[in-house]
Amino acid sequence: MNSKNFTRTSLLAAWAMFAFVATAQQPAPSQPSPAPESPAGSMPHEMMDPHHMMMMHHSEMGNLINRLVNEFSALENEKDPVALKKKMDDYRALLGELQTRFQEGDGMMGMQGPMSQHPISMQHAEQAMGFSQTATTHHFLLKNDGGVIQVEANDPNDAHNRDLIRTHLTHIAHAFSAGDFSDPMAVHDKVPDGVPVMQRLKADIRYTFDQTPQGGRVSIQTANPQALDAIHDFLRFQIEEHQTGDSLNVQ
Repeated sequence: MNSKNFTRTSLLAAWAMFAFVATAQQPAPSQPSPAPESPAGSMPHEMMDPHHMMMMHHSEMGNLINRLVNEFSALENEKDPVALKKKMDDYRALLGELQTRFQEGDGMMGMQGPMSQHPISMQHAEQAMGFSQTATTHHFLLKNDGGVIQVEANDPNDAHNRDLIRTHLTHIAHAFSAGDFSDPMAVHDKVPDGVPVMQRLKADIRYTFDQTPQGGRVSIQTANPQALDAIHDFLRFQIEEHQTGDSLNVQ
């Protein structure tokens, strides 16, 4: 009786573990292909792209779960105490292997997190801003009286993205002046740091658009200390979210 209770509890734990990994890793949709068998000549793990490695790992964990289900059925029907003990030992070994795989998957997700989220942010940014994020470069600069949002086309001859940048930054200067921060909210799927105060103190903040040779910039200025802190919070948020490498300190 205790053995069977152990198997039930262990199987439930195994399924919970697998469900957590499956949700976090977002495997392929319904009707997935059979688990790879790693045939001779197949690509070694170190040469696979990160997404492929995650999918391989997910398939391996699925196979382990299937084996645990089969072992559970065998344990339920086993009457011989000696054979039952052997099956229990095998079952524990499978659970240990599943735990190891789970820990490996957790480590993969930790490494993949910034990489997997970045393209989503880029996609949102392109939709909100209207120009290519890979063909342009953002900079966010903190100043004593506010800061600067600057975007430029990487190619000096890229007039298309240059003009789209100028159109967008002109819109941004007018929208921010009116307390409208819907564009950065759409890009980041949340309210950026500093925005509530910048909206409340919009009358104390001035936004000015200027063209640059390959794009443009929006200068943000204020004499209100509270608004200044909010502007700096907003710019630091942008630096970290866009991973621009700009200084987080006032220049």
